[in-house]
Amino acid sequence: MNCHAQIWTNAALLEPVRNSFRTGQSLKWTRVHDLPDFVYFNHSIHVNKGVGCRTCHGPVDEMPLMYAENTLQMEWCLSCHRAPEQFLRPKEKVFDMNYRPPDRQHPVIWKNKTYDDQETLGRDLIGEYHLRTKQDITSCSTCHR
Repeated sequence: MNCHAQIWTNAALLEPVRNSFRTGQSLKWTRVHDLPDFVYFNHSIHVNKGVGCRTCHGPVDEMPLMYAENTLQMEWCLSCHRAPEQFLRPKEKVFDMNYRPPDRQHPVIWKNKTYDDQETLGRDLIGEYHLRTKQDITSCSTCHR
């Protein structure tokens, strides 16, 4: 149930999801994002490196029906891989749909340090989460296997 245990919990539209959870019967999905077979993508890598759901999927907590917020085409993905410091957040905030990157008006406290800009926080998270180099994560073989 993941997200739907917290949002849209009583929506009639999601009764098939609740029924699937209760009965163990698989859902028949209508794919919103369908990456080509030659693209390798792993959600857990992104979650474990501090990429929030909203970064790729948009404001899913405000969507009564899922839609594609971003293209997820190669150039879109590469924009993040080229500058991951602009998109990372503390892991405990990955599922927080209200998270906002730090700025002077809304600083973020992480590991007892106050951040008032995303770039500084992002650089520290890159080190903490042991991200590979930008050269590595923009290499063709990272996603094309």
